[in-house]
Amino acid sequence: MRSTRLMVPLLVLLLAVPAIAATVTVEGKDFPDTVTVEGKALKRVGAGLREKWMFNVYAMGAYSESGSCDTSAIIGKDEVKHLRLEMLRNVSGEKMGNTIGGSFREHMPANASDQLKAQSETFQGYFKDECSKGSVLEFTYVPGTGTLLRQNGKSLGAPIPGSEFARILWDIYFGGNTCCKDLKKQILSGCGQ
Repeated sequence: MRSTRLMVPLLVLLLAVPAIAATVTVEGKDFPDTVTVEGKALKRVGAGLREKWMFNVYAMGAYSESGSCDTSAIIGKDEVKHLRLEMLRNVSGEKMGNTIGGSFREHMPANASDQLKAQSETFQGYFKDECSKGSVLEFTYVPGTGTLLRQNGKSLGAPIPGSEFARILWDIYFGGNTCCKDLKKQILSGCGQ
């Protein structure tokens, strides 16, 4: 009888553990298991650290409506998706724009339309302000609206329309030829947890 009374609080404690683990912290930056973006509840796919030449550049959380862990669904599913980058060092707007622009060129299909190429140039041009340490960049795709870019909550330009543009952006991070293999591995290792 006494052992049964002890097991009940222990069971309650064990069931409460997942609720405690609802946030993932990467280099001091918190990524909750769910966020509301553009009126939609999104699930965390995962979070990780982007490093380059042994420097911590940013912590990133990836979110989607489905929370799918399948990379083809992460890239191609037409649903609200959200990338949140929290800068861990200063990066000039020009350097950030050039890096993203170069990644777009590498991931575009060989037969990319002139419109898609122009969209890439437009998006690259949105990076004017320094992405200083502590800045937050958010890339959000909304079906029927396009891809929005915000820095510290401020929109940096008109949405880039079309799901094809969003697929390329997500392929940069989750495709087979990703820019960031360690980041992708970290994000996917926490997916579904």
